[in-house]
Amino acid sequence: MKIARPSERDIDAAGELLSLMNDLSSGYCPWDGGEDATYFDPDDRKHLRRLYDVLDSLLDRAPGFTNRVIGGMCYVICWDRNEILDPADDCLALHPDLLAGLRLLQAQRADFLPRLEREARAAVASTIEAAAARHVAEMRLSADVAAIQRSLPHQWLGGWDLASGPDRTVWWLWRA
Repeated sequence: MKIARPSERDIDAAGELLSLMNDLSSGYCPWDGGEDATYFDPDDRKHLRRLYDVLDSLLDRAPGFTNRVIGGMCYVICWDRNEILDPADDCLALHPDLLAGLRLLQAQRADFLPRLEREARAAVASTIEAAAARHVAEMRLSADVAAIQRSLPHQWLGGWDLASGPDRTVWWLWRA
């Protein structure tokens, strides 16, 4: 699955949402402006309205950030099929296959481009050699056909032209 990469604004909004949710889960209502944090009262309409306003403001500042940040984490990074995270680790750690690939890349990085260039040059040389060999073979075949044509008169071959096939000209229909 592909999800758009979150922008810096998306990450900032997600951080604010995380802080807000942590405060709320602790029972605090820290978004009361300049006042000290108070306990959140779910029955207080002012607290509920302020919570709504803060959430609405976050969504207005970074529309869709929840999809990109939370969805990206849930459905891309943490999805087992993508094999990004180590399924055996309780913490966020790269999958062992990714780590092995990164180690292999690091080990071969110094020779990667030179090796790629050598392989490309070898492939080009092989293609040129094969084309040259094919061209030489076609030239020899063409020369052999021409030599046979020069050495044998047409009537000995029964009207066959070795280069273009049989001669199908009907001479008795022609009038001069």
